[in-house]
Amino acid sequence: MNWDIEIFASQHPNFIFMLLNTFFKWLAAVSLGTGIVLAGFYFFIPPAQEHGKFAVATLMLFTLVCTGLFLAGKSAAKSKSKVAFINLVSASVFGKMVLALGFLYLYRQIAQPHNEWFVGIFLLCYVVYTGFEIWFMTRLART
Repeated sequence: MNWDIEIFASQHPNFIFMLLNTFFKWLAAVSLGTGIVLAGFYFFIPPAQEHGKFAVATLMLFTLVCTGLFLAGKSAAKSKSKVAFINLVSASVFGKMVLALGFLYLYRQIAQPHNEWFVGIFLLCYVVYTGFEIWFMTRLART
């Protein structure tokens, strides 16, 4: 942990808020960009229209996952345990894969879609939000 940042943060309590504020600004930007692409799919690709609600649910799911991971990452980065952050990253990779498979399976069982566009929609969100997670977790690891 960088002691200069810790000293600065203790003297400036809004510093931690700014990190949180930055995260939510970027999360909003990533979600808006992904939402625009998904809206493009919905309006310009007729087979994708069947999965409009699924696209919104997927966007919300990954927004919640990123928020939870950020908050857990902040705690793990501050932890005295040197392996807490690594354990969190390992658990999040496995947990997200299980969540992804479960989410896709449940949608397929409940909605019984007529085409496979939902897989592409999900993969787009998965890749975009995984890239975002790598970015903010890397920043958290430096603190």
